[in-house]
Amino acid sequence: QSFIWVYSDLDPLAFLLSIRINIRITDTMYTTKICNHCGKGINSSLMLCPFCGGQIKDKTEYIAPCCPRCRKPLVSYSQKNEEYELCSYCGGIWLDRIRFRRATRESDVYRDESLIIKEYVTEPAHDSITYIPCVRCGKIMNRKNFARISGVIIDECGNHGVWLDAGELEKIRHFIADGGLEKLQDREIEKNRIEIERLAIKVDQTAFVQRLIHFWNFKRWMFGG
Repeated sequence: QSFIWVYSDLDPLAFLLSIRINIRITDTMYTTKICNHCGKGINSSLMLCPFCGGQIKDKTEYIAPCCPRCRKPLVSYSQKNEEYELCSYCGGIWLDRIRFRRATRESDVYRDESLIIKEYVTEPAHDSITYIPCVRCGKIMNRKNFARISGVIIDECGNHGVWLDAGELEKIRHFIADGGLEKLQDREIEKNRIEIERLAIKVDQTAFVQRLIHFWNFKRWMFGG
């Protein structure tokens, strides 16, 4: 067991008597795991190796894939050379991280001739907020607004993939096809431009104050004020 020795400098008597406070450090703070890429030991809570930068894949116990909404088994199906796991009851689908990136890649979306390009309209959320478990590891996933402005709330496990309710993949691809990602970039550029202008104003104000102080110091030196 590990202990930290703490001496109080607030109580002289305690300091003189060297009263020690034993603080037990839990073993989880020191547990390590091996990086899949470089083989070095790192803290078990890290997802990226600080030595080689590789992404750490935790060993999770296999869970039979089932729908996180209705708890029915998922079935595999293929579409456009991609394999997804589908719930035949509610229509939701599971996509591993790589498959989700490919399905939402701009180049792939623009090549899809089956998409009917029309104006994308963000719809307000109607469903109540519900957190669901990951299909792979069973841990509760995070809710996330895809691209922050699409209005499509996806359920994402940072380690394994994304769960999309019925129709959400089509909405995301429609959003991308209508230039949604470019609109997001434009918003970010405009936001950065405003921040730069605010920073420039602050810099100008600071420079003015510095010049003013320098002027008054010079005046006091000249006239002995």
